[in-house]
Amino acid sequence: MFWSLYLISSFLISLTLARLSKKYYFYLFIILLVFFLTPTTIDPQGLNYAPSFFTFLFNIIFENNLTARVLRPIFLTLPISILFLSLYAVLKRKFF
Repeated sequence: MFWSLYLISSFLISLTLARLSKKYYFYLFIILLVFFLTPTTIDPQGLNYAPSFFTFLFNIIFENNLTARVLRPIFLTLPISILFLSLYAVLKRKFF
């Protein structure tokens, strides 16, 4: 239940924020979705997953723990998604 509500809300927030730019709407939408939906483990030994950015904020605010361990998945997925989006833009420009 929680994940379905989170997926819908992050989709709507990404959609709303991406509409601020008409020229880069698709690219912003994808990057924001990747940013909001990248999961990370809550603790190193556990199998519980939570959104990476919000877990990082939780660790800073409530636990006073300033480690970038929970941001590792975002550091991997954002460059990969930007690479795929740029590849998409190049192929779209060449063939269409």
